Amino acid sequence: MRSIATFKEEKLALRFWNYLQGEEIESTLEEDGNDAWAIWVIDEEKIPAAIQFSEKFKLNPEDPKFNSSKKVEPKSNHKSVINQDLKSRFKTYNLREKWAKQDRAPGMVSLSIIIISVAVFLLSGMGKNQDIVSKFLISEKIDGTLSEVLEGQVWRVVTPIFLHFGIFHILFNMFWLHDLGSQIEKRKGSRFITLFVLITAIVSNFAQFQFAGPAFGGMSGVVYALFGYVWIKGRFDPGDGLFIHQTTALIMLGWFCLCFVVPNFGIANWAHAGGLLTGSAWGYISAIRWNRS
Repeated sequence: MRSIATFKEEKLALRFWNYLQGEEIESTLEEDGNDAWAIWVIDEEKIPAAIQFSEKFKLNPEDPKFNSSKKVEPKSNHKSVINQDLKSRFKTYNLREKWAKQDRAPGMVSLSIIIISVAVFLLSGMGKNQDIVSKFLISEKIDGTLSEVLEGQVWRVVTPIFLHFGIFHILFNMFWLHDLGSQIEKRKGSRFITLFVLITAIVSNFAQFQFAGPAFGGMSGVVYALFGYVWIKGRFDPGDGLFIHQTTALIMLGWFCLCFVVPNFGIANWAHAGGLLTGSAWGYISAIRWNRS
């Protein structure tokens, strides 16, 4: 879902919305609180076509081709009655409020990852059962060769994200996975979030292994990738609907720096760094590509 056009006049916004419906482009109309009306297209595959229609409409909104056969014809001089009738035929709700409500429930992929993480946490005795923990590590050896992966146990490049070593550890990561992962999943779909988690898990795990060895686990590398993606996309491509409060961003960045500064903190700092860099770069490239197109 993306905002593709803004109008100062409600009449024009309603007319263009009606035209999009005739072109089978599902969209919604939102009053943004600044005496302006924004058109949001729901299906991202139809966004390019909607933008082209928007550009043509703004050049000549009175063009007869933008007339809809469903348009309500004035029956009298009572404009308030006409406007009320028009409004009744349009979805004019506040999308920000709708998104806020939707984001309280996790997406299916995000929920599945949370369930797996909690299950592994419990089965491993909160990360204390070494027999189980060792099967999820990127490697059980400290020779730096990843011999198990080279022998075919390729799942090890991902599975460390399911390990957690304490209540605070898993609560922190699951909270942000629920909040940020679900937000992305509902905008981009299950395939995107699945690919995103896999790639950022591999990158953050390899980064931690390269600089600190195989004895680590946790979802925080992926969490910082999610944070970086939402943060950068929100700044450079706000029309995509992703958002994180500036105070929250400062807290996340502050924690990131604190973990690096304080010695012997027992945190997978390089996984954080790998995830944050990957997610931020992904978000920036996506924003730039969209803005250029």
